[in-house]
Amino acid sequence: MEKKIFFTDLDGTLLNDKKVITPKTREILAKITEAGHYLVFISGRPMMSVIEAREGLSISDKNLYLIASNGGVIYDAEKRQILKENRLTYEQTDYVLKYCEQAGVHSHTYTDDAIVSKRQSEELTFYQKTIHMPSIITEDIIGSLDKPPLKCIAISGEKRKLDVIKEGLSNWAKGQVQLMFSNDRLLEMIPISSGKGTALKWLSEYLGVSIENTMAAGDMENDISMIEVAGVGVAMLNGAPQVKAIANKVTPFDNNNDGLVPILEEFFEC
Repeated sequence: MEKKIFFTDLDGTLLNDKKVITPKTREILAKITEAGHYLVFISGRPMMSVIEAREGLSISDKNLYLIASNGGVIYDAEKRQILKENRLTYEQTDYVLKYCEQAGVHSHTYTDDAIVSKRQSEELTFYQKTIHMPSIITEDIIGSLDKPPLKCIAISGEKRKLDVIKEGLSNWAKGQVQLMFSNDRLLEMIPISSGKGTALKWLSEYLGVSIENTMAAGDMENDISMIEVAGVGVAMLNGAPQVKAIANKVTPFDNNNDGLVPILEEFFEC
């Protein structure tokens, strides 16, 4: 049997709007891993949050890998071992955070187990409703980091403000930092060496699986790189128009109605 890999985004894709996997989707994921295929949760969330999400899903660690921070860190769930990391530099982190501060938009970065921010803003409180990480509030963000972070993020309820920041940073970022939306309220800043597509390529090679035997599913801009790279790229019915435009397939149902199930049954022949 040729082994295959399913790379899936979490929010808006594998998880429904209540942040759970429905029984029918969970059942087919179990069939995939029990048959010897690989399952990969790949998210913009920090690893601490991905692990928390995974622990609440009643999914086996067998053949399970976790990729967090939009490809910044790759983790073997069965062995509980980090396989690879891509980090921003301190200089890049400082520049991005200062730029957002001057633009009047909340931004923060991370240690491996906490959010680091200048203030406990409304945006940060909103973010922590989903990302259950403690916050370190400090004027000296860079001095509070024990190592360079995996990513930074800007948050606003007004997407146009984030669009302005993305445009303003674009020339500086070229060749060193990727800028992308994980949803209309979250603008992600990650190393140029990171990204979901790059992580998909690396892990597929590590596991000895050809790209033709990979499938990736997502719903937002930060999923585009992996959808383009995968042997089969899948956009959710509830996904953004630009994601649907580049996908090989669009699910027949949305994330609240087991949209992935028929796609998985076809790809894994189960």
